[in-house]
Order: sequence, then C-alpha cells, then structure tokens
Amino acid sequence: MNEVFGLPAHPLIVHAPVVLLPLALVGVIVILIRPSWRPALIFPTAAIGIIGAFGAILAAQSGEWLQQRVRETQTVSDHQQLGEMARNLSILFAGMLFLWALRELVIERKWFAKTPLPKLFAPKWTATAIAILTLLIGGLTTAWVVQAGHSGAKAAWKGKLIPVRDTRPESG
Repeated sequence: MNEVFGLPAHPLIVHAPVVLLPLALVGVIVILIRPSWRPALIFPTAAIGIIGAFGAILAAQSGEWLQQRVRETQTVSDHQQLGEMARNLSILFAGMLFLWALRELVIERKWFAKTPLPKLFAPKWTATAIAILTLLIGGLTTAWVVQAGHSGAKAAWKGKLIPVRDTRPESG
C-alpha cells in the first residue's frame, strides 16, 4: 500500500507504530509495577506491540516507495536509517512480547502441557529475563520510533511553514 486517495500512504501508516509501540511499553511498565495485573494486561499489551510492529514494517515499506519520489537530502537519509532501525527494534519488541505472553499461557495457565515448552519456560530466571529484555527493547524501540518520527517531521516540514504574526490585541 503506497498511496491512499492519490496521496502517499506513509504519513498515514506511521501513526500506527508511533502510537501503539509506546503504548505497549506503557503496558510492560504497568505489568512490572503491578505484577498482579499481568494476567489481565499481558495479552492486550502483546497484541498492541505486535500490531505496532506490523505497522512499523508497513511504514518502512511505504517509506521506501516514498523516498524514491522525494528529493534526497541528509534529513531524508537520516529519517530512512532511523526508520529502519525502529522497524527492526519493533520486530524484536514484538517477539519478546510474544514470548512473554506464551510463557503466561504455558506456565501460569498450563496450556501446551504435553509439549517441551513447560520445561523451557519453567526456570524462574526465564520470567525475569523475558521481563527485563522486553522492557529494555521496548524502551529502545520507543526511543527510535520517536527519533524517526521527529526526523520525518523535519524532512517534511522544516522551512515550509510561514511564521504567524501575533494577532493578540495590545493590552494597555
């Protein structure tokens, strides 16, 4: 999907990862602060992160198409590199969220009992490792998404806005 109603789709698509990936990080933080909320929040948080990663993949694809149709500048190049890293980190973040949700199903809810998964996830350290890695990768993902979004806004808008005059009435 490269165009929507004759306009580039990239500016529309990027809103999904920009909103959903930081929201998934908030879910991770809430789960870590309030572990008793994990059973209720882990699956929605994982779903939001996975959808956000899918949005990042689509944003990167539509961005490649758009990059071929705009003037190449250093800002555009920087945006492209930051967007690729944001996409890659979002895929890692989604993978960690998936693992965490899978561990919840296997260990806490006793699904897949007749598979090797319970032995894999059984050690207590796996829960801690998954939680810490998910938090770290989620933080990095959010930081890169913000940087990519900022550089994209600069590429699109820097030098194109007309200064607005102050039209407030003078006091006195």
